[in-house]
Amino acid sequence: MKAVYAFFWKQYGWKINFPEAPAQLLDLLKESGVEKCAALAYTHKPGLSRSLNSWLYEFSRTNSAVIPFGAVHPADNDPEEIVVECLDRFGFSGIKIHCLVQQCRPDDERLFPLIEAVVERSKAVVMHAGSFPQPAEYLGIGYVSNLLRRFPTLKLIIPHLGLNDLLSYADLLPEYSGLNLDTAFVFQNDLVKTPLADILEVIRLFPERILYGSDFPFILEPPQNGIARIEALDLPPEILEMLFHQNAARFYAGLGL
Repeated sequence: MKAVYAFFWKQYGWKINFPEAPAQLLDLLKESGVEKCAALAYTHKPGLSRSLNSWLYEFSRTNSAVIPFGAVHPADNDPEEIVVECLDRFGFSGIKIHCLVQQCRPDDERLFPLIEAVVERSKAVVMHAGSFPQPAEYLGIGYVSNLLRRFPTLKLIIPHLGLNDLLSYADLLPEYSGLNLDTAFVFQNDLVKTPLADILEVIRLFPERILYGSDFPFILEPPQNGIARIEALDLPPEILEMLFHQNAARFYAGLGL
């Protein structure tokens, strides 16, 4: 965590004011009334996944609020074995793929055996696959569409509301029942300009497929600020209830939690 915080400062000039110790981060969430939270682990280079997953397993065993998603890098020596260990031995809810950091396309063939293992076990993938907040030639909804055509029953969460392809995701959502979007980071900074009209349109069209996410602790403001911005939108109470609770509860129930 120290290394990641230092990277954000060096790369973007972001000073993250949350603790570095994961146990302290979890305490902050609990103090805010959070009962469950997803812990998304990922690695920026091969060879680190097993040790990170072992740590996350022990951390989640002693912290029942944590719903763990394991790390795997497509260039790991044994990525399929790593995923199987996450899902079978550790009982994780799924895996996290960060295509921007790991510099791989969402439809990279190296991911196919890993995705297949996830699908076979009815678990989930959280995949940073889009060009928000930073574009790259190997990111975008076209590659996600290719992946879903190959694995149409995949339970997939796309962070950051799939920006900058949000309206195109609206075309995919009716076709793939396992596809969901989350709000991570999108409402966490006043400096981030978002297509609010498009966001409201998609939330109203597919209220059952949008999950609240914060991106905590890699944000510049407390999560409560982002929650308040969402609550201030022109959305009916029943949609807010779905966004903040019901959709996540249903999604995780489908993973056996």
